Formats: sequence, structure tokens, C-alpha cells
Amino acid sequence: MTTPPSPQVLFGRKVSLIAYQPPASTPAPFVGPGLNVSSGPAVAQSTPGTGLDLSEFRIQFAVRGADVQTPKNLIARVFNLKDATEKQIKTEFSRVVLQAGYVNGPFAVIFDGTIKEVRTGRLSAIDRFLDIYAADGDMGINFAPVNATLDAAQTGARGQAAALARAVSSYGVGFNATTLPSTGGILPRGKVLFGMWRDKMRDLANSTSTTWFVENGVVRIVEQTGYLPSDPVVLTAKTGLIEVPEATQDGVKATLLLNPKIKIGTRVQIANALLNQTLVREQGFPNYTSLDFFANTSNDGIYRVLVVEHAGDTRGEEWATMITCLVVDPSAAPASSVPAGSQ
Repeated sequence: MTTPPSPQVLFGRKVSLIAYQPPASTPAPFVGPGLNVSSGPAVAQSTPGTGLDLSEFRIQFAVRGADVQTPKNLIARVFNLKDATEKQIKTEFSRVVLQAGYVNGPFAVIFDGTIKEVRTGRLSAIDRFLDIYAADGDMGINFAPVNATLDAAQTGARGQAAALARAVSSYGVGFNATTLPSTGGILPRGKVLFGMWRDKMRDLANSTSTTWFVENGVVRIVEQTGYLPSDPVVLTAKTGLIEVPEATQDGVKATLLLNPKIKIGTRVQIANALLNQTLVREQGFPNYTSLDFFANTSNDGIYRVLVVEHAGDTRGEEWATMITCLVVDPSAAPASSVPAGSQ
């Protein structure tokens, strides 16, 4: 019998916002758990330079990430910095890391990316602000090229992934392909990968029935019918659910107290009885009692997260996570867990 998880402590907001200068030198290759591809290469990950901690100021932030092969983004507003600090952020800093959660509860990184734009201004005669716009892994996604030749023994999916990992590593983006299916086999001849990294990465995803996204500087790959290995986060009123979840045309949507444990590709559990649901009946078609205009639900309530949005204000009311997800069959393996046509 499975023991139900103990309620999380979701009290006492905690946030950390640190801007980093570029590293003094090119970082050495970084190898972490699960960051090798087959017999693949060491995976580069930027080592931050000197940091400027902005955590004690009033901070408003919005983070949005989705399983759509585009960078996760951050908008952070910091209030009432002095002129010298504003100038320093504008001219010297290139990376920002945001952590959020609770003093005695979950607390983790929800954004790690490159500063793209800095905006300053005033709200009143006494309140001024600095806005930071940042993107996660966008330099690699938008600008990394691929120029690699693979011999016949390397032309399977994992061999191509290894070449793509090497190509994007120089842009400070890591690569985790532990969930990449070992499909594609070995072709009878070599293969040339030439072009933009994002295009070749999408070709690889299409050929292996996977999706990919960048999470805090690391490319993650998930099968279209699977999920990232993790325990599902149980969502109830006692664990942070603050609005009634609903099955919509875009998926099952829910709003909860900010929870950094919920990430793209992981699972959540929402009791079916908690969901608002809509049944569509088409008159004149007796063979169809219901049309799938709305996302499917399951009695077990296990869903894979497709979109995660975090929003918070350290001295205001907002402190929430909004998710959109699809149904998962918990009895199936990760490789075949999201039924085809579940939305």
C-alpha cells in the first residue's frame, strides 16, 4: 500500500535573485548526472562569474516555460535600486538566476538564463524600477550552428544527439538525453549534419517521436507519449491548489501556490472529482455521444505538465504557479504513458 505524501509546508515566502557577470574565462566542460549521450561528449555548462544579490529588494517576477522548443523567459522587476547599481546591471551583467519557494518548504531554481534587455523608469516620484528581460538557452537555440560528419556506426539517434550536444555546448547549454529512445538504428552509410542547431534538433525529435525544451540551461528530451522520471506532485487544497482546476480545449489547467518542484515534462496528480468538465453533444450524429473538444481526464488524475508559469511579488499578494497538462496513464511505462489523441 502506497503511503500518501506528507503535506508540504507552503508558508514563509523565500526568493533569491542574483545577476552574474560573464565568467573571466571559458568554462571547462561540465559533466553531471545523466548529461552524457551514449558514449557521448562532456557537456559544457557555464560557470557564473561574480554575482550581485538583489534578493532583499522588492521583486515582481513572471516566468513562463512550455514544451514547445522555444526558450523559457523571465520578466523581473526590482524596485528602488540606486543609480550606480542600475548602471552596473545594464553594463556588466549577462546572466540572472531566480530561485523561489518557502523558508521551510520547497525552494529551487525556477529560472536560469541570459539577460536580453534592461529597462528602467519610475512609477511615481518616490518609486523607481528596473526591469530585467531574460531567456533560457536562447543563444544556443537561436544561433548555434552544426557542422559534423558521422560515420556509419554513429548515425543512430544517440550518435546524432552526441553531435548536437557538442555543437550547443560552446553556447553554455547542457544536454540531457537519458530519456532519448534508442531508435534510429545504425544506417549503412555516414551522415552529415550541417545547418542551424535548432533545425537539426527538430529533425531528430520528429524522427524519434520526442519533444525537447531547455530547462535552466540544459536541453531535456521527452517522448511524445512519455514524461520525465519523477514522483507526481499531488495537488489538493492542502498542498496548494487555490482555484478550481478545469479541463479546457487547451488541456487541464490549474492554479496553485507557487511550487518550484513542478517542471515541464513532470507529472502532477489532481483528483478527477476536483475538475470542472464540459461534455459536448453533437445533435444529428447518433453514433457520436461526445466529441473531443476538451482535454480528456482520468479517474487516477495523473497528468503530464506541458506549460508552467510562475508569478510572484515579494511584497504583494501574487505568489502562484499556473500549469497546463494532459492526461497520463500511471500504469504504463514512461515511454507509452500519454495516450495518443489525449487532447
